[in-house]
Amino acid sequence: MNAISNFIMPYNGAGFPSEYRNVLRSDVRLLSINPGLGTYDMGKFTDMINLVGDNDLLVFNDSQMVRSSFLGFIKESRKVARINLGYSRSGLIGEIRTPDAGVSPGTRIHMIDGSTIELSKRVAAFPRFWQIAPSPDFDLNLLRQSGDYITYQHMPVKFGDEIYANVFATKPGSVEYPSASRPFTEEIINKLKKKRVEFDTITLKCNLASLDASEFSQSNSLLDEYYQISERTADHLNISMDSGKRIIAVGTSVVRALETSHYNSVFRAGKGYTNLFIRPDTMEHLDGIITGMHDPTTSHLLMLGAFADIPLIRSAYMTAAEYGFAWHEFGDSCIILS
Repeated sequence: MNAISNFIMPYNGAGFPSEYRNVLRSDVRLLSINPGLGTYDMGKFTDMINLVGDNDLLVFNDSQMVRSSFLGFIKESRKVARINLGYSRSGLIGEIRTPDAGVSPGTRIHMIDGSTIELSKRVAAFPRFWQIAPSPDFDLNLLRQSGDYITYQHMPVKFGDEIYANVFATKPGSVEYPSASRPFTEEIINKLKKKRVEFDTITLKCNLASLDASEFSQSNSLLDEYYQISERTADHLNISMDSGKRIIAVGTSVVRALETSHYNSVFRAGKGYTNLFIRPDTMEHLDGIITGMHDPTTSHLLMLGAFADIPLIRSAYMTAAEYGFAWHEFGDSCIILS
């Protein structure tokens, strides 16, 4: 755990959407890590086409991001507060993003549509989140029409729907951006198909923000996230595994869904919630990952430790930072293949 929580390195800021830089989504950079050789290289995302081949299955998350950030009014403190809404097995959860909002258990927030939500109590394992009790007239789907996409300090700019549209993303439900597939363009997909690379999808609705090191080290789990894997996809995964094809997850959300579904040496179809926390040396069923560059103090980096040794990841990330690689959802990419 300390290998990540003590990981201090240069920070070059968040990447900005390619659409605003007049370049293609695939023009981001790529950090390629080879755990077998203990080496890494830096290049362009399109180099990924030469790293995968006809013995590979790429698995994407087909969940689409929805608007889940809202402004509300707190009468007691006379404050306008921003609240980001997520979900749990038992209902809505939320995070107050206005530091001086003056909230406590029982605080009621008046929403723009006239409904209210009440902060019932803090989520035990992750106290920065609140369990939410909505009023009977609360309609989240209606409220989303006037809401915003969730952003954080690294990207305070608001973007439209087209920025969050990804290849294969067809099922609304993620409150955080499943961004790993963002650099994949139709041109790249077609080139991979010509190499006989296979494709499939699962669904995992990404919940509120990645936890920092102190949070997941204390709870030993992550927030609940809903996932679904079809019978067809499970069959495809098992046939690929049995025939020796490499199964490569596009995004950490895909890793969590697939690992949750795998037991007794088989990928199982099904749906439900997972709070699976993947650590180094605890994942055996996938052969690679394509993902964005993430802040080194989050749970994402510990997951990468399941694909390559932490010292190798540390060295690769340090070098990438020196070369100006950018983090977060609009930043550069990383690929780790067995």
